[in-house]
Amino acid sequence: MSESKPPPAQTPKPDAAPPPEPPPAVATTPLVASKAAARGLAVLSGVLLFLGFAGFDLWPCAVLAQGPILLAIRGRTPKQSFWLGWLAGTIGIGGGFYWIASMLQTFSGFSLPVSVLFASLLWASQGLQFALFYTGVSLTDRKGWPRLLAIPAVFAALEFIFPALFPWYYANSLHNVPALIQTADLGGVIFTGLLLTLSHAAIDVTLAHLVAKKTQRTIPEGARWRWPIIAATIAWFFSVIYGVYRIREVDQEDRTAPSLRVGVVQENLGLQEKRTDPRSALRRHIATTNRMLAQDVPLIVWSESALSYVFDSDLRNVHDSIRQWPTGTHILFGALREQDGRLYNTAYMADPAGVLQQPYDKTYLLAFGEYLPFGETFPALYRWSPNSGHFTAGAQPVSMQLPPASDGQRYRVAPLICYEDILPRYVHRFQRQTDSHLLAVILNDAWFGPTTEPWIHMALSKFRSIEHRRDFVRSANSGVSGFIDAAGRVIDHTQTFTVENKIATVHLRTRLTIYRRTGDWFAWASLIAAAAMIVRRRKTS
Repeated sequence: MSESKPPPAQTPKPDAAPPPEPPPAVATTPLVASKAAARGLAVLSGVLLFLGFAGFDLWPCAVLAQGPILLAIRGRTPKQSFWLGWLAGTIGIGGGFYWIASMLQTFSGFSLPVSVLFASLLWASQGLQFALFYTGVSLTDRKGWPRLLAIPAVFAALEFIFPALFPWYYANSLHNVPALIQTADLGGVIFTGLLLTLSHAAIDVTLAHLVAKKTQRTIPEGARWRWPIIAATIAWFFSVIYGVYRIREVDQEDRTAPSLRVGVVQENLGLQEKRTDPRSALRRHIATTNRMLAQDVPLIVWSESALSYVFDSDLRNVHDSIRQWPTGTHILFGALREQDGRLYNTAYMADPAGVLQQPYDKTYLLAFGEYLPFGETFPALYRWSPNSGHFTAGAQPVSMQLPPASDGQRYRVAPLICYEDILPRYVHRFQRQTDSHLLAVILNDAWFGPTTEPWIHMALSKFRSIEHRRDFVRSANSGVSGFIDAAGRVIDHTQTFTVENKIATVHLRTRLTIYRRTGDWFAWASLIAAAAMIVRRRKTS
């Protein structure tokens, strides 16, 4: 027998590299198991949404609002997240914009039940923005993306592209806290909303951590669950420090910037009074203007509804149409203009001798009020909605020259009309094309009655002042009229449905903000990032 040989010695192998860290776990079962509890969290978020928004003005609710429903959709399918989001969004929109029903009744002449039906359809359609938001977050969850990135990106992208009859932005909830909204001069109102969406991500992960700890579950963030809290803390710290710095800068600029005394006239005309008795409306405005002339006011601003007269397109001096027109001051006012059989909602500027500058025709018309969607295709719609206007949109922005300021120089004003002042992209376009030194808006919110709408409208316009660092003059037929400075602070204002006039000193500024130079860079970046996170799975090393 042959002698057996011992097995050859094994050469020790070097230690193998540790396996790569597994990708974050994606919850496959809801963290909040009860469907009823999930719906309750969605309702809670919807209520907090409108309580925190402008009008109700409980702004801390806006900081908390989306945390509950973000917890509710953890582990749920995109379809389930869609329905929960639609529920929350419809409640939030319906509560914040409850006045749309009465507005539709006044504008269109429809009965109240029909107006409520149309309003409900509008609330539900606008609620789709939130349905798509939570669906997007659910999809990014499944792709392994952290919510710290997904929540701000998806929400900002939808704010940027989702159509709205009355455009609004979540950061508008903070309009009464000037120190928190000065970042609008960096990337617009959507960029300012980053403060809130990061806060929502922090609240969501905190609630999720507490629920998971109680139920002995795990969450995808794992040991990194504190990161959203840290990010939100940094955002708040930066917003406050930056806000205080910018407000102080505006105050310092006021000491040297050229100034101009401006008066606003609020005559509180009845909805049909300007049509049924235009001469009385004119007499009231002229009488108030003559009283203000004694106070040395170089510019007086009347509202959108001041005159119901139709001026010919070739009118050069307002005295040729209205003999008793006041002299001795510049007057910015609204009237109607006819050209080639078309009717325009127009802003005019008359100098002390009544000579008119180039008028500005309103570019963005209000659906149902100034025109009917598809009305040109189906003219019968105008017979069914007799109170709706039939206006033509203007072609381009037009600025107007102001009277000499305190330094003797002439500056320019952007004469916005109606709700154009709540359209950030349009005002940005206006400023890019005209480089105006003062913003002004003439409007008539009487259609909305004694609701929160006029106050919401003023709140939204504050952000245009910050985005461009321009003072803002508002003249509204029934209020709210007033003055806003370049930091978004209200200098003075009227009440609603009162006859009042106000005089204030505004400052004329020339410097350009980052937002004025670059526009919606943050919104575009968010749109690209959100699209990438929804379609691509996160790579892990």
